[in-house]
Amino acid sequence: MKQVVVVGCGASGMMAAIAAARNGASVTVLDAGRKPGRKLLLTGNGRCNLSNLNPEIVSVYDALGSEGCTQFVSKVFEGFGVQDTLSLFQECGLVTVTEHGEWVYPASGRSDSVLNVLLREMNRLGVKMKYDVEVTGIDRASDGRWQVRTEGWSYACDSVVIACGSRAASATGSNGSGYELCLGLGMDVTEIRPALTALRCRPVQDDCIVFEAGQDKAKEDAPLPVPLGTAAGTRTAAKVSLYADDTLLAQEEGQVQFTQNGVSGIAVFNMSRHAVRALRDRKTPVISLDLLPVMEKEELAAYLQKLQSLRPEDSMKDLLAGILPAGLIPLFASGTDPEKTAGAIKGYALEVTGLRDFENCQICAGGVILDQLDPSSMQCVDPSLEGIHIAGELADVDGPCGGYNLQWAWSSGYVAGMHSAL
Repeated sequence: MKQVVVVGCGASGMMAAIAAARNGASVTVLDAGRKPGRKLLLTGNGRCNLSNLNPEIVSVYDALGSEGCTQFVSKVFEGFGVQDTLSLFQECGLVTVTEHGEWVYPASGRSDSVLNVLLREMNRLGVKMKYDVEVTGIDRASDGRWQVRTEGWSYACDSVVIACGSRAASATGSNGSGYELCLGLGMDVTEIRPALTALRCRPVQDDCIVFEAGQDKAKEDAPLPVPLGTAAGTRTAAKVSLYADDTLLAQEEGQVQFTQNGVSGIAVFNMSRHAVRALRDRKTPVISLDLLPVMEKEELAAYLQKLQSLRPEDSMKDLLAGILPAGLIPLFASGTDPEKTAGAIKGYALEVTGLRDFENCQICAGGVILDQLDPSSMQCVDPSLEGIHIAGELADVDGPCGGYNLQWAWSSGYVAGMHSAL
């Protein structure tokens, strides 16, 4: 019977342990935390958006430093895809529901339902669980097997699945130690940056830049830049477009929340994945917010002009009272020309200056470069590292909000675990 050690008891680690045990291995899971699945419990605001039924699911994944990411992910999903994942959870006793046509949640509406069925399955399969154990290194023993070292013990095994997560949300125990383990084994790891996070921004100082079918600059009588802090806490629906060097990188519509020094919200989180790459390439990312997507610019300008004629005594601040959330009005109240104010609202430009820190991001971009891994097994391709498998966020793969990152954890974890037992 093969002996497999899984490092990490998050989503990918638990799935790896289940897969290895189902394929006949004796499995031990080592986790640095005192409780399993702490990050899993936080996903989906505690509801656990565990997968996505998007038929083009593979196309959404990206990589910070690797080429051919979508082809890599596609191969992994061939080994264990969305329907395989849902079937496994059904076998384990989890009832799921779908929202927005694609987002998969537990019917209970609670992430602990997902954690509980995984732990129950691991227990049924005889997986040994050891908590509060920090792995300090992995190396070859004299007999050619692998030994996983901790401060107080060394675990001998035939295969290792390293699945201990990234640096994101370190309060949950995810401290990025997996990168050090991989580096210690001689693997190459790209620069690690926060992703799915709020963006730090400042208003574009050239008065107002409107990004539409061209880059029109409206200067005279346009609203002057106002510190973002005046809008802090305001939430609104918006169409978000991300540019770098005049090139559109990504676009999404959804809720945006203004902060003291930037913007947040799901649509912004998804933009952050692309902003990370632009910043890495020393480009200047600029976000354009259409803060009134229900109206065209010409329609809004005409409406403001009509209000001005009907209420000549009203300031622009007064005219915007029934159009924008109160917290956003100061951003545009200094304008006097309806057309230029409409342009500013429909293309509010913010230069991205950075991202929130690792404490405040959901996932990380970067990780083990994909050409070092075999996507059919998640095993290292270096012959000297035969028996070492990587799963979850440690690999240089990330996706947007909507269950995509958990699906990657399930798929990569199962494939790694299954092949670690063979």
